[in-house]
Amino acid sequence: MTAHLSQHQRGVLAELLQSRLAEFERDRASRLQGQSPVASARQTRLQDADDGRQRAGEHEVEDVVANIDSSESNEIGNALQRVHEASYGLCIDCHTAIPFDRLRLEPQALRCAACQTLYERNLLS
Repeated sequence: MTAHLSQHQRGVLAELLQSRLAEFERDRASRLQGQSPVASARQTRLQDADDGRQRAGEHEVEDVVANIDSSESNEIGNALQRVHEASYGLCIDCHTAIPFDRLRLEPQALRCAACQTLYERNLLS
């Protein structure tokens, strides 16, 4: 089986993935303001004691954003581990090659556009 992505293309995608992972880490560090996650949570609890309901709503939104970021960060890390494997860039559902242009936009993509659409449609129904 011939790989549908060249070594150069895989290198480009690996650089994109590393750049996105670094960006997530910078954003995360910025949100934590240089504190460890434990220290940040402790500070949040102290602040929550002052203005409970408003802060609870804000923290709920922050938690959702953090979970989305964490999930995407994990997807990017997993893609970085797979980028040089033969199966990288093949749709996990139909096993066809995911076009390089799609992978440049979303290098952690697991599905071709058609299968991703079906997957998302099934999630919503």
